[in-house]
Amino acid sequence: MRTLVLLLASIISLSLIGQEIVTDLNGFRLGQFREVPKNELKTILQQDKFEDGFEYEIYLLEQDTSAYMIFEYANYDLQTIWSIQLTGNKEGYDCSFKGLKLGMTTAEIEKKIGNPSSIEDAGPYGKRWEYDQTNYSLEISPAGLLAGIKIIDKSVDFYPKPDMNKIPSYNEFIKTLNSKNRKTVSELIAPSIEIYKNEKVYFFQHSWDKEVKNDKSGIFKLINETTEMLNKIDPNDSLQYEENMRLSMGQDPKHVVKFKVDGVNNEIVFKYIFGRYLIWEVKLN
Repeated sequence: MRTLVLLLASIISLSLIGQEIVTDLNGFRLGQFREVPKNELKTILQQDKFEDGFEYEIYLLEQDTSAYMIFEYANYDLQTIWSIQLTGNKEGYDCSFKGLKLGMTTAEIEKKIGNPSSIEDAGPYGKRWEYDQTNYSLEISPAGLLAGIKIIDKSVDFYPKPDMNKIPSYNEFIKTLNSKNRKTVSELIAPSIEIYKNEKVYFFQHSWDKEVKNDKSGIFKLINETTEMLNKIDPNDSLQYEENMRLSMGQDPKHVVKFKVDGVNNEIVFKYIFGRYLIWEVKLN
């Protein structure tokens, strides 16, 4: 079993039948490409791999090492973030996670998020607080203070099979896209989205928080362009619009939307991620 000192998170959570999935931590989102932490945090302090093939990278947040982040990558997909963690002893460091700050006492933590489901001995690091039906855990220092928060992608455990009922209808996804609100639209977009246009590939290159606030990589501009194209077609006309499933050996089925504007074919692919079908790929011709 792998052990790393634990991490931090800015939170966006999804609740489902008693389950709570936190996808964001300190501005980064699970599932973003591996380049993102490097683009944002620049210098890797340490990197290595575990015996099971999982890999990790450690980045400093504070030069005095009082706070740092760890990103893990699963052996079945080393190109996207599988877990995010922030740890440190910088008292008062805002974790952007349920109101928690590094250095909080256990009493303060319990007041914010409740009692843990179980407590495990973490040796010299103190205690690890686990919460059932969630994807996060806390690290409590030997002094009884919050020393870290970690989130991991538990999609395989929480959503073992795609729920086809979660595929959004045309009216549902076009309503979201037409909101033109990046925060709203971002909840329909996969962290690892790729958009193909003019023989170029576009993807999120910066932290999720910066992308939503400033559209650093131009993804939302391209999504708006796609939306304008969709607004021109009649979804009831099979010559302009069609939906089908894409089946690939060893992969979850993907939902494909094909639409034709001015005689040119375009495509949107939805993939089952975090218990929802999200826009994972767009091809604009």
